[in-house]
Parts: sequence; structure tokens; C-alpha cells
Amino acid sequence: MTIPGQALPETTVTAHRRSFYGIKVTDITLPGGPCRKVVYPAPLPGVIIFVHGVNSTGEWFDAAEEGLCRGLNARLQRNDEQVAYPKESGKLRPMRYTAELTEDGYLRRDLKANTFIEPGSGTSPVIRFRWGYKASSEDVVQEDGTVRNELASVGGNILLDEKNAWGGGPFVNGASALPDLFGKGTDSEVLGGLFELQHLQTSDRQIYSAPTRHYQAFAAWRLAKLVARIRELHRDIFERDCPVTVVCHSQGNMVGLASAYFGANHPEFQSLGVADTYVLANPPYSLRGSRLDNFSQFDGAGRVTYDARVAGLKGFFDIVRHFQARAQHYSHHAVDQLGFNACPQNGDTPRTAAQDSADHQTRGRAFLYCCPHDRVISVSPVQGMGWLGLNDKDVQATGAGDILFQRVWAQTKPGTPYKVGAEPGYRYRYWHDTIGATPADVGSGWDDATGTFKPRNTNPTFWMPSPDTASVSFARIWGDSRKSIWGKLVASAAGVPIQAIMWGGQAIKGATNVNADPADDWAVLVNAPKVPSGGIVPQAVYLPHGEPRPGEALHPDGVRTVGPFNQHKESASDALHRKRSIPEGQFDPYAEQRKTGHGNAASEAAMRYDQNAGVRQRARRELYNDDGSLRKGVLFAEDDVEKMNAAQHHTLRGTTFGAFEQQERTALMKDGEDAQATNHSTILTNAMHAEHVLAYDVDVGLCHFDELLMNQFRRMADWRWCEPVDKDEYPPGRDPKNDSEFTYYGTKAALYDNGPLEQHKNLAAIKGAVRAIGIDDARNPGRLDAYHTSPDGPRYA
Repeated sequence: MTIPGQALPETTVTAHRRSFYGIKVTDITLPGGPCRKVVYPAPLPGVIIFVHGVNSTGEWFDAAEEGLCRGLNARLQRNDEQVAYPKESGKLRPMRYTAELTEDGYLRRDLKANTFIEPGSGTSPVIRFRWGYKASSEDVVQEDGTVRNELASVGGNILLDEKNAWGGGPFVNGASALPDLFGKGTDSEVLGGLFELQHLQTSDRQIYSAPTRHYQAFAAWRLAKLVARIRELHRDIFERDCPVTVVCHSQGNMVGLASAYFGANHPEFQSLGVADTYVLANPPYSLRGSRLDNFSQFDGAGRVTYDARVAGLKGFFDIVRHFQARAQHYSHHAVDQLGFNACPQNGDTPRTAAQDSADHQTRGRAFLYCCPHDRVISVSPVQGMGWLGLNDKDVQATGAGDILFQRVWAQTKPGTPYKVGAEPGYRYRYWHDTIGATPADVGSGWDDATGTFKPRNTNPTFWMPSPDTASVSFARIWGDSRKSIWGKLVASAAGVPIQAIMWGGQAIKGATNVNADPADDWAVLVNAPKVPSGGIVPQAVYLPHGEPRPGEALHPDGVRTVGPFNQHKESASDALHRKRSIPEGQFDPYAEQRKTGHGNAASEAAMRYDQNAGVRQRARRELYNDDGSLRKGVLFAEDDVEKMNAAQHHTLRGTTFGAFEQQERTALMKDGEDAQATNHSTILTNAMHAEHVLAYDVDVGLCHFDELLMNQFRRMADWRWCEPVDKDEYPPGRDPKNDSEFTYYGTKAALYDNGPLEQHKNLAAIKGAVRAIGIDDARNPGRLDAYHTSPDGPRYA
């Protein structure tokens, strides 16, 4: 309380070990001075961790953080018109991150742990979790005594940047069950090596056998450690938990689910590595069957069984459910005092923590975001729940009824627009609701005009446009530099009857479609709480491609387009910056395509980063055999490939490798023409979705971390910058020497605890790592047996 004209008495305060927030006052009278206002910024509402997927560095992070901050300001009533002092109110603003790439798509050499975040640039609850795969460029001794150079043996199979790393790891190493994260990578050989998946696939991706997936288990370990460290420090300093939400996309969901198992069951984390809330966007986790996936998984050992998949998901829901009994959150009263706006300046009725909890029910919950238009998670070998959601039988089997909220992000048939975040209780029927889908029963029923039953539709189609179809690519067989002439002849001869079978199967019922169709009666109960806006019609954000189409509008950034899901093509050249100025005398490898570009400097840099990696991959396919030995007669060397970096790439012009590089860039651009839009990142790349929906699905409360500690966690969350520094804060009993995860990315040998990831006891299935944390890892008997026996009969998986 302030008494005008009187000095404050001396006060003894017992403070926490490190206190950022003291007694809350609004006015203070200084001795002999006037009354002065003291502005008390509201603390963060929690910690929200973003986790990206494979083949990604988090393309959705910027948009999602921007929209999330806007939405949370509305939810907590912290907008400018609602607070007395907007600049000091605790209004949430996104952090700004230093650009990572040069305009030519190479890694910036000046980026460091203390410069990748701009200090003081925002007030955000978001921590961006970055993970990926790194190939060792040194000879590493294996447990069997053999010596292996990883870069030489896998560099021609996958994309790698100039650090021999790739965010999220290779695309082909996505997985649909948790045990796969702890073992072998995808085997691309078909029919005993006669074909590669690359010879049968339709996209511009280069798909070959991939390295082991232990880097994904390692990412899950790091995520569990991050969540546990957040809890340990907040409890140590402030004696309570702050809310933690993990928002995952694509394969990041598998990392998130596995991290919950580590966080709950590994003794290192003392059950503290579990978040309060998980948002699962487009997860590939699958409860559907696939003989093709069974054939290619785990070095011939078979696919994870149906029952094990159900148990894995059920166990995750149990972990989230049971953590709340151990949580130590602030009371609603404490959150009201510091986190919510008790007196909105614009006259709005103040919200309370109790009201917010009742309306949004976020704590101890999992939210599943699925998209019927997703052409990545819907491929036949996967059919993940990020495409299909979970139907009533799935929900019952996994025990998810009291913990799982589902939202279907879709565009529906003409009529009343479908809104995400509207009143719960709607049962979304995939065939009857999704735009473009024509189910079998369309046209059936009694026809009064003719007095007869109309015939059923004999050619039901779900996808619009039609999906790509698998076929034998003879051009790719003959373009594979690692196949001998004899191998190409044999593969071509075998390919003719196989292609004939494919055509026959396609004629019968779309048997070779890349994307699966849902079951005829597939439906998902949309049960997530209503959002304050009443819901939002979802829209995709993408670069323009050709002339504007109906339903499209210019994005506020003046570059991209906002439009409907599922209805547009895209090309690599769309990302080119048409107005980029090329200095006189400097070579432009995209001069011919530049006039068709619709992007800006950032989009071109990102596209070139991908293509730079594509050139490296193609070069290493020329340089090395499958076993990593050097091939004879190649006119360039690994040293040339390594010059593809910001400082040296210009020296390659006029060389043999420079000619090869230009040839491959041209081929990559051609391969990337008129591709089907994947609709795989549409949910999280639109800031409006985060503002109006995601912001109400994350958990809120009180988090007293300041920017210094939040930036410490941001470094810890990024595999590139997670080496501890001297001023880092540690909870009692934790030693910085044990935070050695940085050595995986930070050393040429890509080691952790002085050994390869696949040899680590916490990460390798063969060392019992999967069962040690409670994950069921039962597999089908073999390549041709996509089932296992259970008490109630065979379960196909």
C-alpha cells in the first residue's frame, strides 16, 4: 500500500534462490519525492515447445509463433487496448531469429550460439526444438571391429548440408511406430535389390536406403531432458511447475511421443520429462495395415504389430493422464493475480483462470490435428492418424476417451463452410464431407422420376486432384549411376511385366495409387472445445503458381497466396526471387527460370539450400559405391563437393565439378515442376490457424522465467547450439559435464558419450532401450506376414 508523502519502511524479504518477480505494487513514493508508477509486467503463461518433422528445419515456426502470440494476448486479455501500459504489460511478441542462410542457400558462417536469437526482440513462451541427422565424416570403429565412414556410405543416398547434417533427417526415414526410432532405417531395395524405391516413386525426392533411425530416439531423449530441466529449474527457483505444452508436426510427433516415454520412465528424468499438454499435428503414427511397409521395414524383421501400436498409443495417453497427479501447478487464485488481466482497460469483462480451464480444458490433454487432404501421411504404407484421425474403435482401443481432443482441418463440399474450432460433437465423415470425394453411395437410392433405384457409383474417388500412381521408371533405372549395364538390363526386363501388372491393378480399382483411400464408413468425432471466435475456415498459405485461381487471395506479406487446400500444383521455380539483382559478371544458375519466380529472398534461399543438398547427394552417388568405397573414373573428388559452401562455391565455376553442378541443378528444377501440393504443413504454416485455434489448445498458467533463462532453454533445444556455457543456470544435482548431447552435431565424428548413437544403451533397440522405457516392440514374423496372432484372432498391421 502506498501512503502519499511517507517513505517506505525497511522490509526484510525472504527471497527464492533467484527471484525475478517481487512484491506486486502499482505505485511507490520515494523519500522526499513524488509518487512514481511501477509497471509490473505479467509473466509468461507457460512454455510452449515446437518440434518439427523430417526433412525440415521448422518451416512453420515463424508463422505459428506469430499467430500463437496474437491468440494468447487475446486469451489472456493483454492486447494494447486492454492494458494500461502496452510496452511494459507483458504482451507477448515473437522472438526474432537471425537468418540462417545466405541468399545462395548456404549456411551463414557468422551464426553462433549467442547470435542466432536477437536479444530483447520479443516476449514469447515459444522454444523451438531442432533435431536431425549428422553423418560422421571420420572413420568410426563399429562394435564388430569394422571401420566405417558414414559420409561415404550414406552421402549418396540422402540430403546433407555443408555440415554433413540434415534437419529432421532424410524424408524416407519417417516412421509410423515408436520402436522404429530405435533401429534400422528404411530399406529401399525391392525384389532383392533388383529395384530401388527410387525407380518406382513419382515425386521429385531422391529415395534410397537410409541410415539407422537412432538420431530420432536421440531427439526424443533431448526433448525429455529439456522438459525435465524446465520443471526442475522452475520448481527449484519458484517452488511450482510452469505449464509445458509440446506442439509437434509430422515425424516430430513420433519424437514427442517417444520423449514422453523417456520422460516418464527413464530414471534420469525422475518422471519430470512429461509435458502437461501435447498438440499432435499431422502425425504419421498408424493403426492401419500395410504389407508394403512390412516388406521394407527393419531389415526384413517385419513391421510393428497392430497390438503393439495400440499399446504404444495407449501408453502415451496414460503417461499424460497420470502426470497430473505429480504436477505442482499454481492455484487458480495465483494465476488470476499475476497471469490474467484483472481490469481490462477497454471495459471487457475480466477472465479468470477457472473460467479458462473450464472452457478450454487443456491441462493433461492431447489434441490431435488431422487433415483429410494430407498427401504425405496418407501414402499407402503409412496411413497415419494425422490423415485419418482416430475413429470410435481406435479411441476405445487406445483408452483415449477422457484425454484426447480431435480437430479435423478440412475443406468441405459446397454449402455451409466448415469451421475448425466450432461447437464440438460433429462427426466428420471423410467420404461425404471432404471436397472432391465421391463415395460409392452417390447416385444410389430411390428415384421418384423413374420409379427405380438409381445405380451405385462404381468408381468412387476420394482425392481431388487424382493421386499419383506408382509405376516403373525406366529412365530412373538407366539414370542410376550405381547400377551396372547388366543390372539395368535385368531391371528393365523385369520392369516390363511388373508395369503391366501395375496397369492392370490400376484399371481394376486404383491399386497403384500412391495415396490410400479411407474406409467407406470412416468418420471422426470432432470433440475439441469451441474457440471464442466460433471457429475458422482453414486455408493454405503457399507461393503463387501461374495465374490466380478462384478462392485465392494475396497474403498480407505481399508475396504468398492464401487459398483452398488440395487444389493447386507447385514447382521449385515458384520460390525464385524474380527481382533479385545479379551483380555484373556473376553467374546466375537459375537465369532461365527466374522470370517464372514468385518468391522473395528468403524463399529462394530455402529452395537453393535444398537443391545444394540435392547436388551433393547426386555427386556422392557418382563418387562412392554402396559400401562407401571410391568409384573409379570419376572426374571430381570429395574436396570439390566440400567447396559447396558460402566461402568457396564461387571457385567451382569453370571446373569439371562446376559443369556437373549446373547440369544437376537444371535436372532438379525439371524434376520439381508441377508437383502435387502435399497439404502436409497447411495447418501450422498459417498464422491465423495458430491465432484462432492453437492458442486455445495450449496450456496456460504462470511461468516466471526471464529472457535469460528462456534463451538458455532455446539453446538447449537446438541441436546446433546446445553446448552449455559458463553462466547457465542448473538445478541442484545437475552437472553441466553431463550435458554432452552437443557433441553429436558439434564434432566431425558425430558421437555421443564417445560412441555412435546406434551403440548407445539408451537409444539402441538391440540393447533393450525400447522395452526399458515401457514401449511394446513386438513385430510381425517376417516380410510376407503382415499379422500376428492375438487372443481374438489375427490383427493385420
